Amino acid sequence: MPKEFDFDKEFENMMTSNKLDTVVLLGHINPDGDAAGSVMGLAHYIKVNYPQYEVLPYLADTIDKGPNKIIKTDKVFNPFEKPNVEGKKFAVIVCDNAVIVRMAGREYYEVATASMVIDHHASNEGYGNINYTKVSEACAENVFYILDKNSLEKATTLELHPTAADYIYLGIIQDTGGLARAKESTLYAVMTLQGIGVKHSDIMKTMHNDTLESLQKKALLLNKAFCVLDGKVAYVCVDQKESKEKEIRYEDIHPIAEILRDCEDIELSFTMYEEAENKWRCSFRSDGEWIDVNELLTPFGGGGHAAAAGLKKTTDDVEKLREAIFERIKDLRE
Repeated sequence: MPKEFDFDKEFENMMTSNKLDTVVLLGHINPDGDAAGSVMGLAHYIKVNYPQYEVLPYLADTIDKGPNKIIKTDKVFNPFEKPNVEGKKFAVIVCDNAVIVRMAGREYYEVATASMVIDHHASNEGYGNINYTKVSEACAENVFYILDKNSLEKATTLELHPTAADYIYLGIIQDTGGLARAKESTLYAVMTLQGIGVKHSDIMKTMHNDTLESLQKKALLLNKAFCVLDGKVAYVCVDQKESKEKEIRYEDIHPIAEILRDCEDIELSFTMYEEAENKWRCSFRSDGEWIDVNELLTPFGGGGHAAAAGLKKTTDDVEKLREAIFERIKDLRE
């Protein structure tokens, strides 16, 4: 059965038709496990199967702690160093990034000779010379299905770990909440990856990153949660003053929306964090059915998935923004 998108065919054509010998791989700002897994998985796949090309993966150093556990053991790539492509023509592959403004390393994309985009967000803008976007549980799941399985196994049988398969598995595990949101296609992918050498227990270690201090921060933030709209919606809001006084970082508040969403009596949760004066960063979580948070946030300039989406907003009146979000929720629930 032919693949919907043949990465090897498209990649070789992109490189040869443009006479390129270098490829830069990028993800989104503040990369999570899916962005990291997709970028690094493809980087290792290309490195092994296309040794004639220079491969330069780049991830912003604001990466989540979990995936960083694996990346810091990588003996092949250091994706926190900016690629040196001065005077070169090169291609760019962008993974797990729906909109250009959220791309880490956007300056490389803007001057690339050719570009390919692999994504799984419904809100993808359709940018890039080649754009393969299929809505799925994880971008890394898409990466798994577009690669040649024999070539993937070749890139996995090396004694040097992490391999391409390890990274793809990482992306799937991270973006599905440890397979809590796995579909049949997701389970087939992880079973196949285990079959070619991935150790599930090793990758699951990236899901557990708490220290006593981080748990205490979570307790503090959970005590600040408010419930509205008949108790179905919960949120936590931290302004810049409080974040400085209590040393609350975005990494501390980011998991709170998911913790609240997983409560039996909560249908929708979100966090609001003022990362700079009047600049708010918000994370929304739901089951994707009670409300589609991508649809919820579209009028505000945010987006993502039905069950997980984000919003960055500049405003000096966060209460007004929050009330507008509540009204939008009411409208969508009517």
